[in-house]
Amino acid sequence: MQAILKFSLPEEQGEFDAARLGREALATLWEIDQHCRSRVKHGSPTQPERELAEEIRRLIPAELLER
Repeated sequence: MQAILKFSLPEEQGEFDAARLGREALATLWEIDQHCRSRVKHGSPTQPERELAEEIRRLIPAELLER
């Protein structure tokens, strides 16, 4: 099975860049999630820091991290 994406450049440059950089974006989101998780679980965060880390984690859709 193959998938071929076609873009009309330069008109669709933004869409092309999003498709091209998707893997890197997912990896970055995973790293952010893991950093926040580690800070809450293993650090000594203040209550506001804990709440912020938990809020950031909630903003990342879980299905993106399951891949």
